[in-house]
Amino acid sequence: MSNDLVLEIDHESAGLLAGTLLAGDSCAVPVRHQNVKLLLCALPGENGMKLYLRRNST
Repeated sequence: MSNDLVLEIDHESAGLLAGTLLAGDSCAVPVRHQNVKLLLCALPGENGMKLYLRRNST
């Protein structure tokens, strides 16, 4: 059994996330893990960016 956490993200959301990370801004994009909808959130941090997952309520 694999210990990998695989997130599925569409092309548009991936582009938004990439631009956000490069700019040092914040955003939240929808992702999926198996059949669970999540939000991948990016926030500026002291030494770079912080990424975290949050359950998508919609």
